[in-house]
Amino acid sequence: MIPDDILAQAIADSWALVLEIGRRTETPPGHTRPAFSQAEQLAADMVRDFIAARGLPLEYDAFGNMYVLLPGTEPGLPAVTAGSHLDSVANGGNYDGLAGAAAALAVVAAAHKAGLRTRHGLRALAMRAEESPWFNMAYLGSQLLLAYRDRAALGARRRIDSGLTLKEHVQALGYPFRTDAEPVLSPANTACFLELHIEQGPLLIERDLPAGVATAIRGNIRYPSARCFGEYGHASAVPRQSRRDAVMAVAELALGLDALWAELHAKGDDNFMVTLGRFGTDPAHHALTKVPGEVEFSLAMGATSTETLALARRRMEELVAEITAKRGVTFDLGAEVTAEPVALDAGLIELLEDGIHAQGFEPLRLPTVGHDAGIFALSGIPSAMLMLRNPGGSHNPKEHLEEADYAVGCRVLAGAMVRAAGG
Repeated sequence: MIPDDILAQAIADSWALVLEIGRRTETPPGHTRPAFSQAEQLAADMVRDFIAARGLPLEYDAFGNMYVLLPGTEPGLPAVTAGSHLDSVANGGNYDGLAGAAAALAVVAAAHKAGLRTRHGLRALAMRAEESPWFNMAYLGSQLLLAYRDRAALGARRRIDSGLTLKEHVQALGYPFRTDAEPVLSPANTACFLELHIEQGPLLIERDLPAGVATAIRGNIRYPSARCFGEYGHASAVPRQSRRDAVMAVAELALGLDALWAELHAKGDDNFMVTLGRFGTDPAHHALTKVPGEVEFSLAMGATSTETLALARRRMEELVAEITAKRGVTFDLGAEVTAEPVALDAGLIELLEDGIHAQGFEPLRLPTVGHDAGIFALSGIPSAMLMLRNPGGSHNPKEHLEEADYAVGCRVLAGAMVRAAGG
Protein backbone atom coordinates (compact mmCIF):
# COMPACT_ATOMS: atom_id res chain seq x y z
CA MET A 1 0.00 0.00 0.00
CA ILE A 2 0.98 3.66 -0.27
CA PRO A 3 2.59 4.99 2.95
CA ASP A 4 0.12 7.27 4.71
CA ASP A 5 2.42 10.29 4.96
CA ILE A 6 3.06 10.26 1.20
CA LEU A 7 -0.62 9.76 0.40
CA ALA A 8 -1.64 12.52 2.84
CA GLN A 9 0.71 15.00 1.15
CA ALA A 10 -0.57 14.06 -2.31
CA ILE A 11 -4.16 14.49 -1.12
CA ALA A 12 -3.35 17.93 0.32
CA ASP A 13 -1.57 18.98 -2.88
CA SER A 14 -4.46 17.80 -5.08
CA TRP A 15 -6.98 19.58 -2.86
CA ALA A 16 -4.98 22.78 -3.30
CA LEU A 17 -5.16 22.18 -7.06
CA VAL A 18 -8.96 21.86 -6.87
CA LEU A 19 -9.25 25.13 -4.94
CA GLU A 20 -6.89 27.01 -7.23
CA ILE A 21 -8.69 25.86 -10.39
CA GLY A 22 -11.92 26.94 -8.73
CA ARG A 23 -10.49 30.34 -7.85
CA ARG A 24 -9.25 30.95 -11.39
CA THR A 25 -12.47 29.83 -13.10
CA GLU A 26 -14.86 31.50 -10.69
CA THR A 27 -17.84 33.34 -12.21
CA PRO A 28 -19.60 34.72 -9.13
CA PRO A 29 -21.71 33.42 -7.62
CA GLY A 30 -20.54 30.09 -9.13
CA HIS A 31 -17.91 28.53 -11.40
CA THR A 32 -17.98 28.15 -15.17
CA ARG A 33 -15.70 25.86 -17.17
CA PRO A 34 -17.42 25.37 -20.53
CA ALA A 35 -16.51 22.22 -22.44
CA PHE A 36 -13.57 22.81 -24.79
CA SER A 37 -13.20 26.44 -23.73
CA GLN A 38 -10.28 28.51 -22.53
CA ALA A 39 -11.53 28.08 -18.95
CA GLU A 40 -11.55 24.29 -19.25
CA GLN A 41 -8.15 24.50 -20.94
CA LEU A 42 -6.86 26.56 -18.02
CA ALA A 43 -7.87 23.69 -15.72
CA ALA A 44 -6.14 21.26 -18.09
CA ASP A 45 -2.96 23.33 -18.09
CA MET A 46 -2.93 23.35 -14.29
CA VAL A 47 -3.36 19.57 -14.26
CA ARG A 48 -0.46 19.31 -16.71
CA ASP A 49 1.75 21.41 -14.43
CA PHE A 50 0.70 19.36 -11.38
CA ILE A 51 1.75 16.12 -13.07
CA ALA A 52 4.95 17.53 -14.58
CA ALA A 53 6.08 18.78 -11.17
CA ARG A 54 5.88 15.20 -9.92
CA GLY A 55 7.99 13.71 -12.67
CA LEU A 56 5.24 11.83 -14.49
CA PRO A 57 4.64 11.91 -18.26
CA LEU A 58 1.24 13.27 -19.28
CA GLU A 59 -0.33 12.23 -22.57
CA TYR A 60 -3.32 13.41 -24.61
CA ASP A 61 -5.69 11.85 -27.08
CA ALA A 62 -6.78 13.60 -30.29
CA PHE A 63 -9.50 15.49 -28.41
CA GLY A 64 -7.64 16.81 -25.39
CA ASN A 65 -8.49 14.10 -22.88
CA MET A 66 -5.50 13.72 -20.53
CA TYR A 67 -4.04 10.60 -18.96
CA VAL A 68 -1.00 9.61 -16.96
CA LEU A 69 0.07 5.98 -16.57
CA LEU A 70 2.26 4.49 -13.86
CA PRO A 71 3.33 1.18 -15.46
CA GLY A 72 2.84 -2.09 -13.64
CA THR A 73 5.34 -4.88 -13.17
CA GLU A 74 3.58 -6.91 -15.88
CA PRO A 75 3.30 -4.56 -18.87
CA GLY A 76 0.84 -6.76 -20.77
CA LEU A 77 -1.83 -6.39 -18.11
CA PRO A 78 -4.57 -3.74 -18.48
CA ALA A 79 -4.32 -0.74 -16.16
CA VAL A 80 -6.57 0.11 -13.24
CA THR A 81 -7.97 3.51 -14.16
CA ALA A 82 -9.69 6.35 -12.30
CA GLY A 83 -10.67 9.92 -13.07
CA SER A 84 -13.44 12.30 -14.00
CA HIS A 85 -14.07 15.49 -15.98
CA LEU A 86 -12.82 19.09 -15.84
CA ASP A 87 -15.77 21.04 -17.27
CA SER A 88 -18.74 22.43 -15.36
CA VAL A 89 -22.16 23.80 -16.14
CA ALA A 90 -22.56 27.58 -16.32
CA ASN A 91 -22.39 29.12 -12.83
CA GLY A 92 -22.28 25.67 -11.28
CA GLY A 93 -20.11 24.34 -8.48
CA ASN A 94 -16.39 23.66 -8.39
CA TYR A 95 -16.35 19.99 -7.38
CA ASP A 96 -18.60 18.13 -9.84
CA GLY A 97 -16.04 16.22 -11.92
CA LEU A 98 -12.96 18.16 -10.85
CA ALA A 99 -12.71 16.45 -7.45
CA GLY A 100 -12.71 13.02 -9.11
CA ALA A 101 -9.99 13.96 -11.59
CA ALA A 102 -7.83 15.43 -8.82
CA ALA A 103 -8.31 12.40 -6.57
CA ALA A 104 -7.13 10.03 -9.31
CA LEU A 105 -4.09 12.24 -9.93
CA ALA A 106 -3.33 12.21 -6.20
CA VAL A 107 -3.33 8.40 -6.07
CA VAL A 108 -1.03 7.97 -9.06
CA ALA A 109 1.30 10.75 -7.90
CA ALA A 110 1.53 9.24 -4.41
CA ALA A 111 2.15 5.72 -5.74
CA HIS A 112 4.91 7.08 -7.98
CA LYS A 113 6.60 8.98 -5.14
CA ALA A 114 6.40 5.92 -2.89
CA GLY A 115 7.98 3.75 -5.58
CA LEU A 116 5.01 1.41 -5.42
CA ARG A 117 4.85 -1.11 -8.22
CA THR A 118 1.66 -3.06 -8.74
CA ARG A 119 1.08 -5.90 -11.20
CA HIS A 120 -1.37 -3.82 -13.21
CA GLY A 121 -0.52 -0.26 -14.06
CA LEU A 122 -2.28 2.68 -12.39
CA ARG A 123 -3.82 5.31 -14.68
CA ALA A 124 -5.39 8.69 -13.89
CA LEU A 125 -7.69 10.52 -16.29
CA ALA A 126 -8.79 14.14 -16.63
CA MET A 127 -11.52 14.18 -19.25
CA ARG A 128 -13.30 16.88 -21.20
CA ALA A 129 -16.88 17.80 -21.94
CA GLU A 130 -19.01 15.67 -19.65
CA GLU A 131 -21.76 18.23 -19.08
CA SER A 132 -24.61 18.27 -21.59
CA PRO A 133 -25.56 21.99 -21.92
CA TRP A 134 -22.60 23.00 -24.06
CA PHE A 135 -23.19 20.74 -27.06
CA ASN A 136 -26.61 19.37 -26.10
CA MET A 137 -25.00 15.99 -25.47
CA ALA A 138 -23.46 14.56 -22.32
CA TYR A 139 -20.21 12.57 -21.88
CA LEU A 140 -18.65 13.84 -25.11
CA GLY A 141 -15.13 13.59 -23.72
CA SER A 142 -15.40 9.96 -22.67
CA GLN A 143 -17.33 9.06 -25.84
CA LEU A 144 -14.51 10.51 -27.96
CA LEU A 145 -11.87 8.92 -25.75
CA LEU A 146 -13.36 5.43 -26.02
CA ALA A 147 -14.83 5.77 -29.54
CA TYR A 148 -18.14 4.80 -27.96
CA ARG A 149 -20.06 6.22 -30.92
CA ASP A 150 -19.13 7.10 -34.46
CA ARG A 151 -16.98 10.14 -33.79
CA ALA A 152 -17.81 11.65 -37.16
CA ALA A 153 -21.44 11.84 -36.02
CA LEU A 154 -20.50 13.91 -32.96
CA GLY A 155 -20.55 17.17 -34.90
CA ALA A 156 -22.75 19.24 -32.63
CA ARG A 157 -22.71 23.01 -32.87
CA ARG A 158 -22.59 25.00 -29.66
CA ARG A 159 -25.53 27.37 -29.77
CA ILE A 160 -25.36 28.32 -26.10
CA ASP A 161 -22.57 30.83 -26.74
CA SER A 162 -19.98 30.52 -29.54
CA GLY A 163 -21.98 28.97 -32.38
CA LEU A 164 -18.91 26.92 -33.31
CA THR A 165 -18.87 23.18 -33.94
CA LEU A 166 -17.34 20.64 -31.59
CA LYS A 167 -14.50 20.12 -34.06
CA GLU A 168 -13.83 23.85 -34.27
CA HIS A 169 -13.68 24.15 -30.48
CA VAL A 170 -11.30 21.21 -30.11
CA GLN A 171 -9.00 22.39 -32.89
CA ALA A 172 -8.95 25.94 -31.52
CA LEU A 173 -7.34 24.51 -28.38
CA GLY A 174 -4.63 22.83 -30.46
CA TYR A 175 -5.90 19.24 -30.59
CA PRO A 176 -6.24 17.53 -33.97
CA PHE A 177 -9.78 16.08 -33.62
CA ARG A 178 -8.91 13.00 -35.66
CA THR A 179 -12.09 10.97 -35.89
CA ASP A 180 -10.12 8.03 -37.31
CA ALA A 181 -7.68 7.93 -34.40
CA GLU A 182 -7.54 4.68 -32.49
CA PRO A 183 -9.07 5.01 -29.02
CA VAL A 184 -6.32 5.20 -26.43
CA LEU A 185 -8.47 3.29 -23.93
CA SER A 186 -10.37 0.05 -24.45
CA PRO A 187 -11.24 -3.13 -22.53
CA ALA A 188 -7.93 -4.54 -23.78
CA ASN A 189 -5.81 -2.00 -21.86
CA THR A 190 -8.21 -0.90 -19.11
CA ALA A 191 -8.93 -3.40 -16.34
CA CYS A 192 -11.58 -1.27 -14.66
CA PHE A 193 -12.67 2.32 -14.13
CA LEU A 194 -13.36 4.03 -10.80
CA GLU A 195 -14.86 7.51 -10.54
CA LEU A 196 -14.97 9.58 -7.37
CA HIS A 197 -17.79 12.14 -7.50
CA ILE A 198 -19.81 14.33 -5.20
CA GLU A 199 -23.30 13.03 -4.51
CA GLN A 200 -25.87 15.13 -6.33
CA GLY A 201 -28.66 14.31 -3.91
CA PRO A 202 -29.15 14.43 -0.11
CA LEU A 203 -28.85 10.79 1.01
CA LEU A 204 -25.35 10.95 2.51
CA ILE A 205 -26.15 14.25 4.23
CA GLU A 206 -29.35 12.82 5.67
CA ARG A 207 -27.43 9.86 7.12
CA ASP A 208 -24.40 11.91 8.21
CA LEU A 209 -21.99 9.75 6.20
CA PRO A 210 -18.99 11.03 4.25
CA ALA A 211 -19.06 8.45 1.46
CA GLY A 212 -21.24 5.91 -0.29
CA VAL A 213 -21.11 3.66 -3.33
CA ALA A 214 -23.37 3.90 -6.35
CA THR A 215 -25.26 0.75 -7.30
CA ALA A 216 -26.35 1.84 -10.76
CA ILE A 217 -26.66 4.86 -13.04
CA ARG A 218 -30.24 5.85 -13.74
CA GLY A 219 -31.50 5.60 -17.26
CA ASN A 220 -34.12 8.06 -18.40
CA ILE A 221 -36.90 8.94 -20.78
CA ARG A 222 -36.97 12.67 -21.46
CA TYR A 223 -39.12 15.07 -23.44
CA PRO A 224 -37.27 18.40 -23.49
CA SER A 225 -39.90 20.36 -25.44
CA ALA A 226 -43.40 19.02 -24.76
CA ARG A 227 -46.60 21.01 -25.28
CA CYS A 228 -50.25 20.72 -24.41
CA PHE A 229 -52.91 22.54 -26.47
CA GLY A 230 -56.32 23.40 -25.12
CA GLU A 231 -58.49 26.44 -25.85
CA TYR A 232 -58.32 29.98 -24.53
CA GLY A 233 -61.49 31.25 -22.92
CA HIS A 234 -62.85 33.78 -20.47
CA ALA A 235 -62.01 32.69 -16.93
CA SER A 236 -65.31 33.98 -15.53
CA ALA A 237 -67.54 32.79 -18.35
CA VAL A 238 -66.51 29.27 -19.41
CA PRO A 239 -67.93 26.61 -17.03
CA ARG A 240 -65.88 23.56 -15.99
CA GLN A 241 -67.55 21.10 -18.35
CA SER A 242 -66.81 23.38 -21.32
CA ARG A 243 -63.19 24.14 -20.52
CA ARG A 244 -60.17 22.83 -22.40
CA ASP A 245 -57.66 23.99 -19.81
CA ALA A 246 -54.08 23.15 -20.79
CA VAL A 247 -52.65 23.94 -17.34
CA MET A 248 -55.06 21.62 -15.55
CA ALA A 249 -54.33 18.91 -18.12
CA VAL A 250 -50.56 19.03 -17.62
CA ALA A 251 -51.04 19.32 -13.86
CA GLU A 252 -53.12 16.14 -13.96
CA LEU A 253 -50.38 14.39 -15.93
CA ALA A 254 -47.82 15.51 -13.36
CA LEU A 255 -49.93 14.32 -10.44
CA GLY A 256 -50.63 11.00 -12.16
CA LEU A 257 -46.90 10.34 -12.58
CA ASP A 258 -46.30 11.48 -9.02
CA ALA A 259 -48.86 8.90 -7.91
CA LEU A 260 -46.82 6.23 -9.73
CA TRP A 261 -43.73 7.46 -7.90
CA ALA A 262 -45.53 7.20 -4.55
CA GLU A 263 -46.80 3.72 -5.46
CA LEU A 264 -43.28 2.51 -6.27
CA HIS A 265 -41.86 4.15 -3.16
CA ALA A 266 -44.45 2.40 -0.99
CA LYS A 267 -43.27 -0.92 -2.45
CA GLY A 268 -39.66 -0.16 -1.51
CA ASP A 269 -38.49 0.95 -4.96
CA ASP A 270 -36.59 4.19 -4.31
CA ASN A 271 -34.95 4.40 -7.71
CA PHE A 272 -37.67 6.08 -9.79
CA MET A 273 -37.91 9.85 -10.28
CA VAL A 274 -40.10 12.18 -12.32
CA THR A 275 -39.56 15.89 -12.92
CA LEU A 276 -41.30 18.62 -14.88
CA GLY A 277 -38.43 21.06 -14.82
CA ARG A 278 -40.00 23.59 -17.20
CA PHE A 279 -43.69 24.51 -17.08
CA GLY A 280 -45.05 27.72 -18.54
CA THR A 281 -47.87 29.42 -20.36
CA ASP A 282 -47.29 31.81 -23.27
CA PRO A 283 -46.57 35.32 -21.90
CA ALA A 284 -47.98 36.84 -25.09
CA HIS A 285 -51.41 35.33 -24.39
CA HIS A 286 -51.76 34.35 -20.74
CA ALA A 287 -53.69 36.52 -18.30
CA LEU A 288 -55.37 36.41 -14.92
CA THR A 289 -58.77 36.29 -16.61
CA LYS A 290 -58.00 33.72 -19.34
CA VAL A 291 -58.42 29.96 -19.38
CA PRO A 292 -54.93 28.87 -20.51
CA GLY A 293 -54.95 27.40 -23.99
CA GLU A 294 -51.34 26.27 -24.25
CA VAL A 295 -48.57 25.05 -21.95
CA GLU A 296 -44.94 24.27 -22.74
CA PHE A 297 -43.19 21.87 -20.39
CA SER A 298 -40.38 19.35 -20.05
CA LEU A 299 -40.79 15.84 -18.68
CA ALA A 300 -38.04 13.60 -17.37
CA MET A 301 -38.53 10.12 -15.91
CA GLY A 302 -35.58 8.17 -14.55
CA ALA A 303 -34.97 4.74 -13.03
CA THR A 304 -32.20 2.21 -12.50
CA SER A 305 -34.15 -0.63 -14.15
CA THR A 306 -35.47 -0.98 -17.67
CA GLU A 307 -38.64 -2.58 -16.25
CA THR A 308 -39.45 0.52 -14.18
CA LEU A 309 -38.79 2.79 -17.14
CA ALA A 310 -41.10 0.67 -19.29
CA LEU A 311 -43.79 0.86 -16.60
CA ALA A 312 -43.40 4.65 -16.43
CA ARG A 313 -43.76 4.95 -20.20
CA ARG A 314 -46.94 2.85 -20.19
CA ARG A 315 -48.42 4.86 -17.33
CA MET A 316 -47.57 8.14 -19.05
CA GLU A 317 -49.20 6.99 -22.31
CA GLU A 318 -52.30 5.87 -20.43
CA LEU A 319 -52.53 9.19 -18.60
CA VAL A 320 -52.11 11.19 -21.80
CA ALA A 321 -54.91 9.21 -23.47
CA GLU A 322 -57.23 9.58 -20.46
CA ILE A 323 -56.60 13.30 -20.02
CA THR A 324 -56.96 13.98 -23.74
CA ALA A 325 -60.36 12.29 -23.79
CA LYS A 326 -61.58 13.83 -20.54
CA ARG A 327 -60.38 17.41 -21.00
CA GLY A 328 -60.50 17.83 -24.76
CA VAL A 329 -56.83 18.79 -25.04
CA THR A 330 -54.01 17.61 -27.30
CA PHE A 331 -50.51 16.64 -26.19
CA ASP A 332 -47.43 16.98 -28.39
CA LEU A 333 -44.55 15.52 -26.41
CA GLY A 334 -42.00 16.38 -29.09
CA ALA A 335 -38.65 14.64 -29.51
CA GLU A 336 -37.88 11.84 -27.06
CA VAL A 337 -34.38 11.44 -25.61
CA THR A 338 -33.56 8.18 -23.85
CA ALA A 339 -30.67 6.56 -22.00
CA GLU A 340 -30.58 3.01 -20.73
CA PRO A 341 -29.83 2.31 -17.05
CA VAL A 342 -26.26 1.20 -16.44
CA ALA A 343 -25.38 -1.50 -13.92
CA LEU A 344 -22.13 -0.95 -12.04
CA ASP A 345 -19.71 -3.76 -11.22
CA ALA A 346 -20.56 -5.77 -8.09
CA GLY A 347 -16.95 -6.69 -7.31
CA LEU A 348 -15.77 -3.09 -7.54
CA ILE A 349 -18.72 -1.95 -5.41
CA GLU A 350 -17.59 -4.35 -2.68
CA LEU A 351 -13.99 -3.16 -3.03
CA LEU A 352 -15.05 0.45 -2.45
CA GLU A 353 -17.27 -0.57 0.45
CA ASP A 354 -14.34 -2.38 2.06
CA GLY A 355 -12.36 0.84 1.77
CA ILE A 356 -15.10 2.89 3.43
CA HIS A 357 -15.23 0.34 6.28
CA ALA A 358 -11.46 0.62 6.64
CA GLN A 359 -11.87 4.37 7.13
CA GLY A 360 -14.26 3.69 10.01
CA PHE A 361 -17.58 4.43 8.31
CA GLU A 362 -20.60 2.45 7.20
CA PRO A 363 -20.96 2.58 3.40
CA LEU A 364 -24.31 3.53 1.92
CA ARG A 365 -25.45 2.07 -1.39
CA LEU A 366 -27.34 4.58 -3.52
CA PRO A 367 -28.33 5.12 -7.13
CA THR A 368 -26.78 7.94 -9.11
CA VAL A 369 -27.33 9.88 -12.32
CA GLY A 370 -25.36 9.98 -15.55
CA HIS A 371 -21.56 10.12 -15.39
CA ASP A 372 -18.56 9.23 -17.54
CA ALA A 373 -18.44 5.91 -15.67
CA GLY A 374 -21.56 4.92 -17.59
CA ILE A 375 -19.73 5.23 -20.92
CA PHE A 376 -16.89 3.07 -19.60
CA ALA A 377 -19.37 0.43 -18.40
CA LEU A 378 -21.24 0.47 -21.71
CA SER A 379 -17.88 0.08 -23.49
CA GLY A 380 -17.28 -3.21 -21.69
CA ILE A 381 -15.02 -1.91 -18.90
CA PRO A 382 -16.07 -2.87 -15.33
CA SER A 383 -16.87 0.40 -13.54
CA ALA A 384 -17.93 1.74 -10.16
CA MET A 385 -18.52 5.09 -8.47
CA LEU A 386 -17.54 6.41 -5.07
CA MET A 387 -19.90 9.18 -3.95
CA LEU A 388 -18.94 11.91 -1.44
CA ARG A 389 -21.20 13.95 0.81
CA ASN A 390 -22.32 17.30 -0.63
CA PRO A 391 -24.75 19.48 1.36
CA GLY A 392 -25.44 22.03 -1.37
CA GLY A 393 -26.81 20.00 -4.25
CA SER A 394 -25.14 20.01 -7.65
CA HIS A 395 -25.01 22.22 -10.74
CA ASN A 396 -25.38 25.30 -8.57
CA PRO A 397 -23.02 27.64 -6.68
CA LYS A 398 -23.90 26.03 -3.30
CA GLU A 399 -22.26 22.75 -4.29
CA HIS A 400 -19.76 21.91 -1.55
CA LEU A 401 -17.18 19.36 -0.51
CA GLU A 402 -15.35 19.31 2.81
CA GLU A 403 -11.61 18.74 2.64
CA ALA A 404 -11.94 15.98 5.26
CA ASP A 405 -14.51 14.13 3.15
CA TYR A 406 -12.32 14.54 0.07
CA ALA A 407 -9.44 12.99 2.03
CA VAL A 408 -11.61 10.04 3.03
CA GLY A 409 -12.61 9.57 -0.60
CA CYS A 410 -9.00 9.73 -1.82
CA ARG A 411 -7.93 7.11 0.71
CA VAL A 412 -10.79 4.81 -0.28
CA LEU A 413 -9.95 5.32 -3.96
CA ALA A 414 -6.25 4.66 -3.34
CA GLY A 415 -6.95 1.44 -1.48
CA ALA A 416 -9.34 0.20 -4.15
CA MET A 417 -6.98 1.04 -7.02
CA VAL A 418 -3.96 -0.59 -5.41
CA ARG A 419 -5.89 -3.73 -4.44
CA ALA A 420 -7.42 -4.01 -7.92
CA ALA A 421 -3.96 -3.57 -9.43
CA GLY A 422 -2.46 -6.34 -7.34
CA GLY A 423 -0.37 -4.19 -5.03
